[in-house]
Amino acid sequence: MLDVSHVSKNFGALRAVDDLSFTAGQGAVFGLLGPNGAGKTTSIRMILDILQPDEGEIRWDGVRVDAETRHTFGYLPEERGLYPKMRIRDQLLFFARLHGMPDVEAKARIAQLAEAFHLQEAIKKTPVELSKGNQQKVQFMAAIAHKPPLLVLDEPFAGLDPINVEIFKRLIRELIAAGTTIVLSSHRMEQVEELCRDICIIDRSKPVLKGNLAEIKRAWPDRFIRMTAIPNTAFLAKFPGVTVLPSENGYSKLKMPPQIAPADILREAVSSAPIDHFEVVEPSLRDIYLQYVRPEEPVA
Repeated sequence: MLDVSHVSKNFGALRAVDDLSFTAGQGAVFGLLGPNGAGKTTSIRMILDILQPDEGEIRWDGVRVDAETRHTFGYLPEERGLYPKMRIRDQLLFFARLHGMPDVEAKARIAQLAEAFHLQEAIKKTPVELSKGNQQKVQFMAAIAHKPPLLVLDEPFAGLDPINVEIFKRLIRELIAAGTTIVLSSHRMEQVEELCRDICIIDRSKPVLKGNLAEIKRAWPDRFIRMTAIPNTAFLAKFPGVTVLPSENGYSKLKMPPQIAPADILREAVSSAPIDHFEVVEPSLRDIYLQYVRPEEPVA
């Protein structure tokens, strides 16, 4: 279990992370979310013992994270980190050795992962010969080759097509089933929502929301309606507090306060246009994120 307790980090006068606390449990994905510049990367670097917190403490299974503990972790950074002219198989073996894997075990693991990622031929090549998506897959292989107990993924789905996104998600679920703790930072809300059990949203260096995602949704005060897209929503003027949100997959989406009955909305909607789809839905992670993260203020 990863325990981040009241961690803060300053760079001169800049407070990059301010009193961050959360717990990431075994065999689950923890979502660390926030806009660019919020403090996510600094937090990740402290978890990995690359940076030291100025205040607070980070523990893994009750022991303060240090170089020895970090040696067991896996990390997929947002930036590419492969040697461009070194054969993929050779550098995967090199990375596995850095984590203490014997060559025989490492070679078997690399072959297993190459098959899982459909890269049996690609690992004979160099990174410059591969697409960006395949380079991302190779970096993922390097991060998990030694079967880390804690895996930190920073924007793992960047540059991937839908097929490769599904491959990544399948491997992540296999790691979870094996007991790996995963910290996931991503702007791809649909993937975070699908994979994460718990989340923490950071905005302007401070945590603004954290907890079990399912419980956060159940406690959300507003309700949401997804319905057939209709051209004229003037009837909603009868319902103070109802907001029309951006459409989703061709459907209209409404946010409404708890005192308004969905049946009243439906009654007015069918009198305005044919309605063949109408449902009350829980808030999406995107809805929650936009509620807590303030837009950047324009520079004067």
